[in-house]
Amino acid sequence: MSQYRVSADIGGTFTDFVFYDSSTGKYKAGKTLTTPKNLSDAIIKGITEELGDCSKIDFFVHGTTSGLNAFLQRRGAKVAIITTKGFKDVYEIGRGNRTEMYSMYFRKPKPLVERKDVFEVNERVLFDGTVEVSLDKDNVVRVAEEIKKRGFDSIAVCLINAYSNPEHEVEIRDILEKALPGKSISLSHKIAREWREYERTSTVVLNAYIAPNVAKYLEVLEDRMKSQGFKESVYIMQSGGGVITAEIAKESPIQSLLSGPVGGAIGNKSLSETLGYMNLIGVDMGGTSYDVSMVVDGKPDVSTETDLEGFPILTPMVNIYTIGAGGGSIAWIEGGGLRVGPISAGSDPGPACYGNGGQEPTITDANVVLGRVDPEGFLGGNMVLDKEAAMKAVKKIADALNLSVEEAAEGICNIADAKMADAIRQITVRKGIDPRQFVLVAFGGAGPMHACLTAEELDINTILVPEMPGTFSAWGMHQSDIRQDAVRTHKNNVEDLSAEAMNDIFAEMTEEVSAILYQQNIGADKTEYRRSVDLRYMGQDHTLNVLFDEAILSQDSLKKMRTDFDQLHESVYGHHSSGDSVEVVNVRLTGLGKLERVPKEKTEIMEYTAPKPKKISRVIFYKQAWDTGIYDRTTLKPGQKFFGPAIIEELTTTTVVPPKYEITVDGFFNLLIKKIGGI
Repeated sequence: MSQYRVSADIGGTFTDFVFYDSSTGKYKAGKTLTTPKNLSDAIIKGITEELGDCSKIDFFVHGTTSGLNAFLQRRGAKVAIITTKGFKDVYEIGRGNRTEMYSMYFRKPKPLVERKDVFEVNERVLFDGTVEVSLDKDNVVRVAEEIKKRGFDSIAVCLINAYSNPEHEVEIRDILEKALPGKSISLSHKIAREWREYERTSTVVLNAYIAPNVAKYLEVLEDRMKSQGFKESVYIMQSGGGVITAEIAKESPIQSLLSGPVGGAIGNKSLSETLGYMNLIGVDMGGTSYDVSMVVDGKPDVSTETDLEGFPILTPMVNIYTIGAGGGSIAWIEGGGLRVGPISAGSDPGPACYGNGGQEPTITDANVVLGRVDPEGFLGGNMVLDKEAAMKAVKKIADALNLSVEEAAEGICNIADAKMADAIRQITVRKGIDPRQFVLVAFGGAGPMHACLTAEELDINTILVPEMPGTFSAWGMHQSDIRQDAVRTHKNNVEDLSAEAMNDIFAEMTEEVSAILYQQNIGADKTEYRRSVDLRYMGQDHTLNVLFDEAILSQDSLKKMRTDFDQLHESVYGHHSSGDSVEVVNVRLTGLGKLERVPKEKTEIMEYTAPKPKKISRVIFYKQAWDTGIYDRTTLKPGQKFFGPAIIEELTTTTVVPPKYEITVDGFFNLLIKKIGGI
């Protein structure tokens, strides 16, 4: 009988699992090394080690990096673009702005598709959807023959003004499916149905670029899980915070581009709802990267447009700022100075202390040298680290800088902490947000190890380490709903808007979204819709998104929308212009299909005696050695309070608490860490 809900988060070093047993109502964490050559190997291994096979699973969701890896490593498909005659150069020209204004070395990113691989077809749709020139179907057939002849793997179809009237893109798809069976076809109106030709083209090209890789990976995973007895749908985490079935992800893989890190952001939202903290900064430090996200006023910070290595993407994504700073990040010397990351030792060979042949000093090795990671307590004692190998690796840095091994190790950690604090500044201070007003939530395999010292760099006084922090992103995936977004460009002055016309647009999008949710077994009784608009003052370029509370709009709703926009503009930019005209650019609808969630329950049984450490070790903080208690987190009880310096070990991570901090275990088994004084 099926009894488990399982989530998996594939990272650069480890693949994390969370198993929920419906018969006991308890969660359990698991980890296995990521298998880069075939990501599904780690998933199958992790499941079978815990459950034997997949037959007991009734729900499975995971974040996949297959699409992102294909893009970052430029291992995507060979893509052909089909566009309207006269618009062949849209993708290559792009935009003329310089993102690095004063850099002499700035170069625009090399396009994923060369100009010679762009094909034009005779057709023309005007901005209002009127067909001026009908599609030349014979022209499309000739283009299909050329695409077949030249061996393209994937086709991106992006016609001018297809966001307003997609009928020609649909006709092209029908022709291509007959002429090129089995080829991946991406249509711009399905991927990003809004204006701005270059951004829409960039989005559909990126979708086409990663689609074959993602589809192949998901097909292999589905087949392997079915062979192990799994009978349900595989769900994939979306970049925007919801989940979709693997079938939908194969058609629109760009929705899952950042699906791994997003689980942590959704977990933070759940923490916000449970604990009442409205503003949270989530930091996810794994073996390879350091991901920062926010919950503001109880909601994840989501953008409808983002930029990935210079390529604009028009799809909802949780705002995540990532740097190359993980436990496996390598320390090195450049120009006589110490550098840390972004190159990582990964899972093979991994840090030197893993004993797998790694020779380069990493952040994890530095923590072992400082005593902040107990070699015998790593992964809950399931993996014994080689301290001598760590000392030997860090000594290379120490000798080059004429430092002791301990000084070099603390220098490595200090640089890593400074880099991580700067990453947090990128999404807070640079946007006018004061990080001191937030709680820092630390998770990932190495996040709690550096949380307190990173928080000190930002004057953040409260740190929260959730239960099972090393697999928190995977746990967050259990708290997600199925999500489907739709958008229509409807450029108009607010004063000229008709509530009836807006309701018609929302009705059209509701029909589209509900049909896709129905494909994923979500009925009307389990669906919630969120309606919003992108607004801007006349003459502005970018927009702000304003949410509607009403299901059916009236003219009064539109007046309130204008007032809400002025207030939002004031809060974001510090000023507003209530006398200026405002225009609508895009109309948006988000459909949420409610899935079963299993929230954590608060215990009423509290223990107020101080916990006893399992041993005392000498650990280096602030250039001096401190007698430090080493605690087993599984023995800590809600209500208990103790003080740093302390090292708290568990299966999925190690929490490092410097002196002058107070640690409290709350009713949900989270660790609440607060600074109580200076050194």
